[in-house]
Amino acid sequence: MLIRLLAFFMFTAFLLTPVAVSAEPEDNSELQRLFEADQNARRDPNMSWDEIEALDESNRSEVLSMLARGEIRTGLDYFHAAVILQHGERVEEIRLAHSFATISNQLGYERAKWMQAASWDRLLMYFEQPQWYGTQFTVDDEGKWHLYEVQVGAVTDDQRAEWRVPSLSESKARASQRNQN
Repeated sequence: MLIRLLAFFMFTAFLLTPVAVSAEPEDNSELQRLFEADQNARRDPNMSWDEIEALDESNRSEVLSMLARGEIRTGLDYFHAAVILQHGERVEEIRLAHSFATISNQLGYERAKWMQAASWDRLLMYFEQPQWYGTQFTVDDEGKWHLYEVQVGAVTDDQRAEWRVPSLSESKARASQRNQN
């Protein structure tokens, strides 16, 4: 009986002992700023592509430094890093963007699903293969937008919707819309 009573008190003491809970990491505000600069540059009609490319290079360099310092920690951080690296010029950067998007999605950041699809399509494009999801566009010598070649049957429009990607007909319409502006 004494052993049971002692076990009960020890168990109760264990349950009542405060446990240190690690706080969730905070989103990286500097990475947020880089992401916003990346997106704003693409919306600014006064920025040349040379200026955007210089900004992209600087942003990618900073993201890689943040990665080395362990400053990319949350789903949102990985998403921001993926978007920035998605604008890379080398296949290694696109692979890293795809990895970051996958991590972001695994950490529960829902918007990362689209980035996973887009980075996969961008990788296929870099290897001169048809894309699957229909997220990538090209511009011809006359300045006309075209949906980059899509592998018919690789994924369905229902699967595209699961990955938060527009249907193929919506993507084709988007290219046509850009050509009318």
